[in-house]
Amino acid sequence: MLEFGRAALYNHSFVLDSACRVQRELPKRLARRLMDLQFLPYIVVTNPHIKKVYDSYQHAFETLHNLPRVKTVEQNAEFTVLLKRLVDEHAPMLDALAAGLRECNSKPFVGAKLELNSFLENMLTSRISRRVLAEQHINLHNRRPGYIGVICTHLNLCDAVDFAVQRATQVARETYGCAPEVTCTGDLQSTIPYIPTHLDYMLYELLKNAMRAVVESRDGQARLPAIHIRICEADTDVTFRISDQGGGIAPEDLTKVWQYGYTTIDQHDNSRYQGTSDLDPIWATRPESPAQYRMGGLGFGLPMSRLYAEYFGGHLQLVSMPGYGIDAYLNLKRLEGDWQERHAEPAAPLRGTARS
Repeated sequence: MLEFGRAALYNHSFVLDSACRVQRELPKRLARRLMDLQFLPYIVVTNPHIKKVYDSYQHAFETLHNLPRVKTVEQNAEFTVLLKRLVDEHAPMLDALAAGLRECNSKPFVGAKLELNSFLENMLTSRISRRVLAEQHINLHNRRPGYIGVICTHLNLCDAVDFAVQRATQVARETYGCAPEVTCTGDLQSTIPYIPTHLDYMLYELLKNAMRAVVESRDGQARLPAIHIRICEADTDVTFRISDQGGGIAPEDLTKVWQYGYTTIDQHDNSRYQGTSDLDPIWATRPESPAQYRMGGLGFGLPMSRLYAEYFGGHLQLVSMPGYGIDAYLNLKRLEGDWQERHAEPAAPLRGTARS
């Protein structure tokens, strides 16, 4: 992505190559997801939220499939505007998918028998891939200083932590009236090429979970134990360790946290969460939405964060000490060189950056 993007800065034909690839790939990926939706059990397919997702994908597929091939810079400018509109229209679809999952799982007798985890894994991995593909092309056209496409070439990790801490702290204080302190040590001057919105999502979810665990496990205590973040830089990757003293996770529940829809929110006082949406819309990058400020949801945060990390070759692991707390290890690869996706559908390769 970076090598191709750098070449596109100096040669418009590479931008046109990118447009052609987007035109080829997005309809194919949408078609695969439409087929997946069609093969769902009847009780899922008929859910109004799932139908909303299907209709949105169908509209996007038909729009892109019927579009003439982009051959000129002027056509690409129009295509970029259309692509941005489609990306924005699909932003609420994650909420709809989550709401549909919740309603289907709540059905008596059949809800518990639905096995939708692999379906959601494929749906959301494909969603990440489509948004990266589309937003990379959009931002190759709409250039920003310090970015190549959607990738920030020198993303400051300490600044990213500070941003996530501020947001998670605000959420905790609005929900509980208090929040634990957060300390950050390690390689505080580190920068990496990465997509800021991806890192923002992962850090925010991990910190929000840690703060919630600390506050709820120490209910009524005047002083809360701090959350400690350590940034460790290596040659090809970086690792964040986020440590809390929130009581940890029981061994029998440790694998459940990676299941879409698993949440312990109902085990606590639900009055704290009235008036909030079921899923944090931070991925939609709509900071003005009040629904982003809450502590709990449908249990998409952790599995989605792991998908984000794994999409670029990283990983997310939890090490629990029941009765004490959790260490979360978030490993990210530097997006250097001509990275190609490995976790989504097979894609048409980008043309090489060298020209004769």
